[in-house]
Amino acid sequence: MRSIIRVALIAGVIAFSATAAHAADTVTGLQPASPQPAADQLKPGLSVTYYFNKFNHTREIPEWAKYKDGVQGEPIAMLDYFVGDGDVLTSGRADHVGADIRGYINFPVAGTYTIAMQSNDGVDLNIGGKRVVYDPDVHRDRYSDLVPVVIETPGWYPLRLLYFEKQVTSTVELYWLKPGGGGQLDFVPAEAFGHIPGETPQS
Repeated sequence: MRSIIRVALIAGVIAFSATAAHAADTVTGLQPASPQPAADQLKPGLSVTYYFNKFNHTREIPEWAKYKDGVQGEPIAMLDYFVGDGDVLTSGRADHVGADIRGYINFPVAGTYTIAMQSNDGVDLNIGGKRVVYDPDVHRDRYSDLVPVVIETPGWYPLRLLYFEKQVTSTVELYWLKPGGGGQLDFVPAEAFGHIPGETPQS
């Protein structure tokens, strides 16, 4: 899978460069976790609860969850999935999967980050109480706008990502460019994600 992902990243850099004019409005006011999670509490990756249904929009996932219990999945190490017609994330299924992904993301320095996603199908990404990426309906693989995100205080921020795959193929990738970076986005690395087992952090 890693070789497939690396090809996707190279293609993504080209696409982001070509659409740099499509930068979204700057997102400010993100709130860090308070208190900050202790190092001995955090486990690697993000927690995920799966819901199995033919979704058409991310808003349908929490609506479905009111009536159907979800299935706890194996933690997601990082959001670098470019899968084609294989299993969706860690769900063990290839179609009709919704995912409520939660945990924390660490911003190591203050400044303006550039955030973007590639997805197939819908995504709704919230960090620190602010919506960052919103591409919520059925679509083929495509990239979001480039989203400038101002981080005033380094540290861990609550993250929630609603994602679904309807059928055939699935992609969910999260990129960033750190403040002062050289102009090329890369995957948010595994060490930037954490979760506390059994906790449901609010974003």
